[in-house]
Amino acid sequence: MRTRNVCPPIVLHRIWVFIVIAGFFLTSEVRSQETNRVLDSAARSTKNIAAVRVLTGPKIDGRPDDAIWKNIPATGDFVEYAPRNGSLPALPTRIRFAYDDNALYILAVMYDPRPDSICKELGRRDQIERLNTDYISFDILPYNDGLNMYEFKVSPANLQNDCKYSAIGQDITWDAVWESATLITDSAWIAEVKIPYSALRFPKVENQVWGINMWRNINRYHEFSTWSWVDNKSQDIFRYYGTVSGINNVKPPVRLSFSPYISGYVEKNPDSKNWSWFLRGGLDLRYGINESYTLDMMLIPDFGQVQSDDKVLNLTPFEIRYDEKRQFFTEATELFNKCEIFYTRRVGSTPKNFNAGYDSLKPGEKVTSNPDQTRIINATKISGRNAKGLGIGFFNGMTTNTWATLTDTVKGESRRVMTQPFTNYNVLVFDQNLKNNSYVTLINTNYWTPEEGYSANVTGMETMIKNKKATFQVFGRVNVSQLYSRAISPQFGHQYVVALEKPSGKFQCQLFRQETGDTYDPNDMGFLPYNNETFNRLRLSWYDFDPKGKIINTQTDFQTIYSTLYKPYDFKTLDFSLHNQITFVKYWTNSLYAAFQPLGYNDYYEPRVWGRVYKRPLNYSGEWSFSSDGRKPFRYMHNFGIGISPANNNIEYFIGFTPRIRFSDRLSVSLNVQYEKELNAYGWVTQDDNLPFEPTIYFGRRDVNTINNILTASYIFSTKASLSLRARHYWSQANYLSFYTLEWEGTLAPAPFIQNQNIIFNAFTADLQFIWYFAPGSEMSVVWKNIINTWGDQLVHNYLTDLSNTLAAPQLNSFSVRILYYLDYLNLRKVFTKKQEKQS
Repeated sequence: MRTRNVCPPIVLHRIWVFIVIAGFFLTSEVRSQETNRVLDSAARSTKNIAAVRVLTGPKIDGRPDDAIWKNIPATGDFVEYAPRNGSLPALPTRIRFAYDDNALYILAVMYDPRPDSICKELGRRDQIERLNTDYISFDILPYNDGLNMYEFKVSPANLQNDCKYSAIGQDITWDAVWESATLITDSAWIAEVKIPYSALRFPKVENQVWGINMWRNINRYHEFSTWSWVDNKSQDIFRYYGTVSGINNVKPPVRLSFSPYISGYVEKNPDSKNWSWFLRGGLDLRYGINESYTLDMMLIPDFGQVQSDDKVLNLTPFEIRYDEKRQFFTEATELFNKCEIFYTRRVGSTPKNFNAGYDSLKPGEKVTSNPDQTRIINATKISGRNAKGLGIGFFNGMTTNTWATLTDTVKGESRRVMTQPFTNYNVLVFDQNLKNNSYVTLINTNYWTPEEGYSANVTGMETMIKNKKATFQVFGRVNVSQLYSRAISPQFGHQYVVALEKPSGKFQCQLFRQETGDTYDPNDMGFLPYNNETFNRLRLSWYDFDPKGKIINTQTDFQTIYSTLYKPYDFKTLDFSLHNQITFVKYWTNSLYAAFQPLGYNDYYEPRVWGRVYKRPLNYSGEWSFSSDGRKPFRYMHNFGIGISPANNNIEYFIGFTPRIRFSDRLSVSLNVQYEKELNAYGWVTQDDNLPFEPTIYFGRRDVNTINNILTASYIFSTKASLSLRARHYWSQANYLSFYTLEWEGTLAPAPFIQNQNIIFNAFTADLQFIWYFAPGSEMSVVWKNIINTWGDQLVHNYLTDLSNTLAAPQLNSFSVRILYYLDYLNLRKVFTKKQEKQS
């Protein structure tokens, strides 16, 4: 396991003093003293606004002159959230709500006497928070449960951003079909929004009372304000939200939509000189079973345009976890993330017996086809929550038989070897809201391959209990894994988590314990790097969000970790760390981190043989990162870290730079350069299993150099069309200097092992995408992808030479066009109704 190592304390002290002194020379645009006035308790009280029923909704054009808005009262009196919590905002805001049988309508007027200073950088959908732009956000909790929220953001350029929140966090991949329009005048910018009821789930009751809040961001002031005051020292922000009432006698609509797609590919694989082409077609279906629950189905999916994974050289004993990027598996999946036992990348992943084809080769044969992903036949999920706060989620996925093809190079005959048979994946979740924004969850995952008679079953239960003021909370979780097979007897394992936490106020703390049994295994459908561990953590935090002098806010965290094996109860490590972050008035942010393992680390995983240990000695590390103001056309970020293990003469350091240039509100380019050097690092190399008793485990002393460069560029034609490029080159090589055998007591003894074990790995990817949202919910995307992965044992010490060699290597090239069209049942019904009326 890699550890975060620390700088000598005197070095950290000098760096810290330098940063603090430098920070006091920073200056910033100062708002008038009037806006710093702290508001009284009445202004901080929970608010309510009544929506007004209208016969016909307004035309969504961003103009406030529609007749319906004239007689609807406005709400305002926003309160600053940051940087001066509880103060009067710099500029006023007025909001109006209307509704009819089909949708909720909102008119928001964000007053600003300097319209030429309004930030309005363009970007792709769901990127608002990354951009230099103002925005208004409408947060809606239809069940007013303090847990589940829909967020709709719109910028002055009419860029949309939507996401969902639940008890486990934010789902930024959730997309709804809604309308917005904006207008900038000489005294304000205006947003007009229509949110169809089909985009929400709400109870089937006569009088709706929804939780609601509005957030306004004035980016040039770096100011956030809210309609209903929110304490920025509390993690539970929903308890401060107000309500919108007056929405009466509306019925949840029929929620039925189809998204058929067709895509065409032209590809050239690394092992072929010829280009091939093929067409794919499929369908996504979404159906509202009732007002609470929704069925999503994916028939014949196509993930060929998903962004390439960032492959790395993995010298650890653990599997690399890659982020999920497939939309079906990221959208509306918050229920399935409870208890951390469902890793969606398992569905359609590398076949379990991927190497079976190579292991089955006969003389004269070669592997001519071996898919590295199982093919998904279909996937279905049902999710939602009813008026009593009961959330239900069901997921089913199926992958078909996967085969490797072996060809006799002399006779030309082919045969197939199965690498994974038909597999069924199931998840079932029940999640109940409790009072005080608390919840309890029961979840089960089941992995089944009928042909092999193998089943993996994991059941988890977790709960979060909070007091009324959200000043104290208890989190608990228990997971049980069960593995069944024809060949072996059932195997059971467990994991539990308990956490006590004070999540509000300037001083916050958490006491955390996790125990993972030695037989706990959720990895058929989940992701767990290792088991057999007890993990104990104490975290103490101090937050000061009240600006003082040249400092806007500061945060300090102290953490200590003590971990052991679960069985036997042997020591692993004792870790102390300290982290401090300061944001200055120009919104330059400095961060310092230091960690110390005074007793070293007993690594039971690096030997790759259970019962063996490698004892890593005392080590310490430090890290410094800096970020300039993101509102400026040029933004600069860097990070620098160093780790030292004196007994091993081991030094690790890394340095990274990320400059970003915004040439205009349409064009931006950034480059992320990361360099890492490990000197005299010790790690597993191989083992000799031919001995009569225990295998001989070989370790090596190595120098590892890694360079990771990522270039991103985007040009935004409009809020509906954009062109983006992401190119990455990753170069890492391990140079082995000497070899050792691992002794039983955990130390290393020199060994005359001289076989070349050097490794050089290159990964180059380029993803160029043009996307056009040509109709609500509909899009056309054109993607070019280039992928190169190379391995070798002949080190190259010149980066440019290595890059040239990499680009000349065999590669995958893919050009594809995909068109997806959104069809809503309600819109189709209106069209057919109008035709019938005309005919009659």
